[in-house]
Amino acid sequence: MGDEWCKKGAEVEVSSDDEGLRGSWYTATVLRSLSRKSNKIFLEYHNLMAKDGKDSKPLREFVDAILVRPRPPRELNRRFKLSEEVDAFHNDGWWEGIVTAVLDDSMYSIFFRCSREQIEFHQCALRLHREWVHGDWIPPLEEEEEEEAEAEESHSKS
Repeated sequence: MGDEWCKKGAEVEVSSDDEGLRGSWYTATVLRSLSRKSNKIFLEYHNLMAKDGKDSKPLREFVDAILVRPRPPRELNRRFKLSEEVDAFHNDGWWEGIVTAVLDDSMYSIFFRCSREQIEFHQCALRLHREWVHGDWIPPLEEEEEEEAEAEESHSKS
């Protein structure tokens, strides 16, 4: 995969070390690729806004490269199990949680360790929690997921 995922125009996710935001990932687009000198990437967030007087525009900033990763592949129609670690889309970002109950109608109860909250989500707002380690997703994609991700990627390029 190389460094293609952090080139100008690439969609990425960014974590934060700020208090209250640890454990969350926010989607962004790379505006300027990695500067070898500063080891930073200039990007624009999709859901975080900069408050500029009356106008609210997407936040743009330089971020340490260590806080940036490619967007994880989405698994369509994935069913989650009790105690499985997931990311839930909440408060404009993806937050790490754990499935504490499998409910009716594709709903799940998720517990967030960082905030000690328990919130219900539809499966479409959840994804399996994965870490980006040395250029690979952990846990790795299953064969079926890889085929779906590749099909989605080739469809989005056309």
